[in-house]
Amino acid sequence: MMEILQYIIPAAALIIVQLIVSYRQDKINNIKNDMMIQQIKDDINRLEKKQDKHNQLIERMVKIEDSDQAQWKWIDSFKSKLP
Repeated sequence: MMEILQYIIPAAALIIVQLIVSYRQDKINNIKNDMMIQQIKDDINRLEKKQDKHNQLIERMVKIEDSDQAQWKWIDSFKSKLP
């Protein structure tokens, strides 16, 4: 009986230590994952702001092009009226 206890006690202690190490490692991995998720969210927000600026520029350029076309039509009509 004593011989069996000689092997069971160290084995049980190793299992307990391994469980503690696994728990702590899992906790560390969860913290790292949370930090990475937060960084990704920050990057997405930054990209959304850049995209909004780009879309606003596109909208302004469309208005400018429309205005430019109207001005060229007016100039062409004015030129045709000249002798």
